[in-house]
Amino acid sequence: MTVAVTSNLTTIAAQLRDLGYDVVTYGAYNYPIDAIVYSGEALSEANVTTANVSSSAGVLMINAKNKTIKQIDNSLKNRVYSPLF
Repeated sequence: MTVAVTSNLTTIAAQLRDLGYDVVTYGAYNYPIDAIVYSGEALSEANVTTANVSSSAGVLMINAKNKTIKQIDNSLKNRVYSPLF
């Protein structure tokens, strides 16, 4: 699974790599991704297009704010979306 992580989440990116995920920096990787891990409430920088989505199911977006690496890993494994509100 290819997981794009925003550049400000270096610790989470390293932890996901340790768990065996293919981790790339969001915005610097121009190939299909399966999930985006970001932090905060603003999604304006998450310019997801069909060109960078790896499947017709879309891209899983996980807000890492107030989540442990275990919670993020669980969301990735189970394709569970973060609450919008």
